[in-house]
Parts: sequence; structure tokens; C-alpha cells
Amino acid sequence: MTSFKEKLDKELGEAPRFSQQLQERILHNVVQQDKQPRRWQYPMIFIGAVVTILILIVIGPWNQVDTSKHASIVELAQHEVKQFTIARNQEEDSFKAGRPGWILVQRAYKNDSETRLIANTLQKAVKSKMDNDYYAFRDVWVEFDNGQAAQLKMFLNDGQLAFCDQQTNVFYKVKDDDTASAFIALMQKDEKGISFSKIFTFLIIALLLGWLLDKAIRKKFSIPKEPKYINTSHQRTTYIAKLIQGATLIVFNLYGWFTYTAAISGYLVVTMLSDIVIDYYYGREEKRHYVSVGSFALVPLIIIFIIYFL
Repeated sequence: MTSFKEKLDKELGEAPRFSQQLQERILHNVVQQDKQPRRWQYPMIFIGAVVTILILIVIGPWNQVDTSKHASIVELAQHEVKQFTIARNQEEDSFKAGRPGWILVQRAYKNDSETRLIANTLQKAVKSKMDNDYYAFRDVWVEFDNGQAAQLKMFLNDGQLAFCDQQTNVFYKVKDDDTASAFIALMQKDEKGISFSKIFTFLIIALLLGWLLDKAIRKKFSIPKEPKYINTSHQRTTYIAKLIQGATLIVFNLYGWFTYTAAISGYLVVTMLSDIVIDYYYGREEKRHYVSVGSFALVPLIIIFIIYFL
């Protein structure tokens, strides 16, 4: 080793490799980098996006209706019905119908024959006292051409039909048996059901596509699978993001927000984007974020399945 050092010194000389000024500048830059605070702005983007999604869900599209000037459903029925949706719900203290595409597991009606039927049904409704023999059957959301909308809880009692206006808490009974029967038949026709076979098949296809994308991207760009984390900071940030995602799932489940298409779509998008941001910040040299970007390509497929097949 000594002889090698002597040969190296003879070739390069024994003078310092860097000037004193350059050494001081390098040392100063190293010290300044050590003093810089940890950058948490990327996880904060994820948290901010989650909060924004929650606010949008709480606001809801139907809150645009001016309930302070809300007319009775009989008066509203004099206007043309643009569309209405129906959701299965036998809970009296919740409402699960809304604008088409906003709420899951509901059916939208826009045909003239259907809108005329509900308009005729509401015109035959009369204010009445709530009868304990009635039980909640469906939720009905109706939009009229004057810009107003009605949230109606549908009740049944041995073929008798009634509605409760959720915005005014007024109870109505339909005083025409033929009209009531026709509307009840419409409610029970072509309802969407959650098919386990559809969900299972879709999950298998989604998992297979995800596995193939992962393999193809890693092979194309030579992205290592191990180690899973670049450093301790990468692991800590990932755990924090997963903890927030898990807490969000619990909150969504407690408040029933997973009935909203926007809630599920927003949760998927924010979750995948957070993975992309974290992988890019810590592993962009190894192009680890390419794998997350590839997984994100499955999100539109999942959203389409939720909207059109559930």
C-alpha cells in the first residue's frame, strides 16, 4: 500500500487536490444541506387532497336546492319532471338517492313515460298524518324543470303508497290505487343488484392486469423490487400515508360515504397519486414511480366498473 501511495504521489504530486477556498465551499454546502428541514410537502399534498374530497362530499350536489322556498311536492308536480333516481333504502333516518352518477346502486329514469308517471303519482298525493303501519321502501330524488329538486322517502303499506318530503318533513298519501300500483311496479323493475360473480371476476381481471403491468414496467426500466424502501425516511413516509388511507376508509364507512361515486373515485385517485409522489420523491433515480404510474392506469377501469356495473 505504501509503494502504491508513493507511485500515486509521484504521478499526481503531493499538493492538495483542492484549493483551500474550494474545500471551505464544499464543507459549507454539506453543512447547509444537513441543516435543511425534512421535506414533508409531498405527504401534505395527499392530506390536503383528502380533506378537499371530504368537503366536496359533505356539500353534495342536492344542497343547491333552496329549502327555505321549497314548495310542496303537489305544487312541484305541476312542473315537468326532468329526471329522477331511485335507491333501495329501508332506513328512515338516511337518504341514499341523488343525481345520476353521484350515488351508487340506484337507477335513473329519464324517459317521458317514466317522468309522466311520477308526476301523475305526485299530483295524486294528499297531505296526511304519518301512519305507523307504513314502512320505508325506497328513496326517490326528483328534479323538476324549474330547477328545484325533491328528496322523497317512499313508504308502503299493503299496496298503499306514501311519500315523506325529507326537506319539509310533510307526509303524503297517494289516493289513486291504479297510479300507486303502476309506480310501485316501476320501482321493482330492472333494479340493479350487486352480483358477487361480477365483482369476483372484475377483481381477478384487475389483479392480473396489475401484476402484468408491474412485471412489464420493472423489466422495461430495470426497476428493482428489493429493497422495498430506499431509506428510513421513505419507509416512515409510506407508513404515514397508509395510516391516513386506513383512517379515511374507517371514516368513509362510518358516515356511509362509500355510496357516493365521487367518494370512491376520489379515494382511489388520491391514494394512487400519493404513492406516485412518494415513490418519485424517494426513488426517482431508480424510476420506482413508474410502477405507481402504471398502477394508476387501472383507476379509470375501476371507476367505470363501479358506475356502470354496480
